[in-house]
Amino acid sequence: MKILHILATLGSGGIQGFVYSLAYEQARMGHEVMVVLTDICDDKLSFKQEQVLAEKGVMVVRLNRHEGNKVELIKSMLEFRKQIERFKPNIINSHSKLWHLYGAIGCFANKYQQVCTVHTTPEKWSRLVNLFCGNKPVIYCSKASYEGRIQKNKNVVCIENGIAPNLVRTKEIVDLRKEYDLPSESKIIVSVGNLRPAKNYKNLIELAKLVDGGPIHFFISGSNLGGPAYDDPKLYEGYRNLHCLGSRSDVSAIENGADLFLSSSTYEGLPIAVLEAYFNGIPCVLSPIKQHIQIADVPKVWMPKDFEAKSFLKTIEEALVTLESHNAIYEMRKPYIEKYSIVRTARNYIDFYNEIIDKAEK
Repeated sequence: MKILHILATLGSGGIQGFVYSLAYEQARMGHEVMVVLTDICDDKLSFKQEQVLAEKGVMVVRLNRHEGNKVELIKSMLEFRKQIERFKPNIINSHSKLWHLYGAIGCFANKYQQVCTVHTTPEKWSRLVNLFCGNKPVIYCSKASYEGRIQKNKNVVCIENGIAPNLVRTKEIVDLRKEYDLPSESKIIVSVGNLRPAKNYKNLIELAKLVDGGPIHFFISGSNLGGPAYDDPKLYEGYRNLHCLGSRSDVSAIENGADLFLSSSTYEGLPIAVLEAYFNGIPCVLSPIKQHIQIADVPKVWMPKDFEAKSFLKTIEEALVTLESHNAIYEMRKPYIEKYSIVRTARNYIDFYNEIIDKAEK
């Protein structure tokens, strides 16, 4: 099967991390895979991921669209059509709102089939996207996203996200204490994901105020991609116990050297960063949201009773008492996290693709 994925960029972020794992696994299964990236991106992690995919035989094409420019949008869509004609995919799998439109334009007046993957709900489609994609098959990335769907499409399925453990886990260790010249007894708490308001990093500001001058230090690994959907990094400056790392390509190594993973999110799809933390064996504190509750049946995971900073701090202090090593925690978690392997997810995607192709051929 020839599969084409289209999204904005690779690099840090839930959609990016998922497509990276999915494309890798689909290629490993013997399928021909192309990943088309529409937007300009100089993220080091993105280039690293492209290199890994290329080694697996995945073709990665950059359209280098300048965001916000309508002429660039049209040019990139025309270039996308050219790439489709060269590759001739059986399936075009689009990821997120604008990219569903790309996929539909690519399929227009030809025999290629499109599947839209919805990563967060409610994913509000414009009239144009609804016009072109209202009858397309849709994959929802988690039970929570499926339950919160607003699309009226008839052919929908829930396939929970997964990750490729071999792409996530590393034996390398990055010690942020040394990198930031902190005392050796400092406790390192890491949050991962771009600076979207839904990640609720402002909660870390309140936590940093509560522990000001103490041994607990919070680190955010994630970038500001620009635009109104993202927070300004300057919001997080000026706090002694809060540090912004920007986009990092060594998140697994950072987690190996950290004491705790923290997600304060007010909303998630099926959170890739949390799944990665699970496979890295790091203790986790997760916000009490539906999407976290549904996947919290894993050893060494704690959850505060509410979103108050004091509740988070109390839970963090409980979790920091953990004595087991990350490797020991990973071994404890294995029976619980096997279902989040990309192998299961990729097979389910292929099965759904085949259903779409078979229906189109009848």
